[in-house]
Amino acid sequence: MDLAVEINDLNYIYPNKTPALTKINLKIKKQKKTAILGTNGSGKTTLIYHLNGTLLNEDGTLKVLDHFVNKKNLHKIRQIVGLLFDNPDNQLFSTTVYGDIAFGPRNLKLDQQEVNKEVEMAMKKVGIEEISNRPPYNLSLGQKKRAAIAGLLAMNPQILACDEPFSGLDPSISKQLRTILDDLKEQGTTLIYSTHDVDLTYAWADEVIIMKEGRVLDSGPVSILRDEELMQKSGLPLPTLARLFKHSKFNPRTIEEASKFIMS
Repeated sequence: MDLAVEINDLNYIYPNKTPALTKINLKIKKQKKTAILGTNGSGKTTLIYHLNGTLLNEDGTLKVLDHFVNKKNLHKIRQIVGLLFDNPDNQLFSTTVYGDIAFGPRNLKLDQQEVNKEVEMAMKKVGIEEISNRPPYNLSLGQKKRAAIAGLLAMNPQILACDEPFSGLDPSISKQLRTILDDLKEQGTTLIYSTHDVDLTYAWADEVIIMKEGRVLDSGPVSILRDEELMQKSGLPLPTLARLFKHSKFNPRTIEEASKFIMS
């Protein structure tokens, strides 16, 4: 199995001595869309922050693409894993969108021609070429998220770890962002994201990790979201389509699939 992430017995305790992650054991496959799903306080954001070393585990091991995540390897890890914060204002700080996206390549000591090339490619991938000279504070939330993603893509990461990437977005903008992320996956990027949105995960993810109170309840294909006992333990509802079709042999994951079934 080609693994993007391998975690063994990982624990993390907050500075106030509150346990945040307990005995996390996971294998996350390359080039998949993997959702870390849980209610508030489940530990999903804390786990996302470990993937690029923003937080470092107390004990246990975490590897990304066979590199251990530790202080010694942080520079390498952050080239491999791009971290998208829930609030894009936390990673947009320049006077222009271009300046924000160029920050990473400049830190890699690329010459200006190479910086321009990486920035232009990143902006094209997320469709924001026309706002390159605008100040980030003047953008919509959807534009800010795309600009933040472009800033990561300019570093050519192999893994994108996204904390609640769709939160606060209206459905049409959320769909646009999913299309961008789908394109990145097709180009070989591994996508790992945290969310509390059961329906979106059921429709869009390849794999899912279900968390509660800092522990992994289960992980596997999204079909595990149809397990009523598991979902009850997690404090999350069954996906709407799983509930509506639970007595059917057909298990549509999207509205489009359900509509085709009903009309056939």
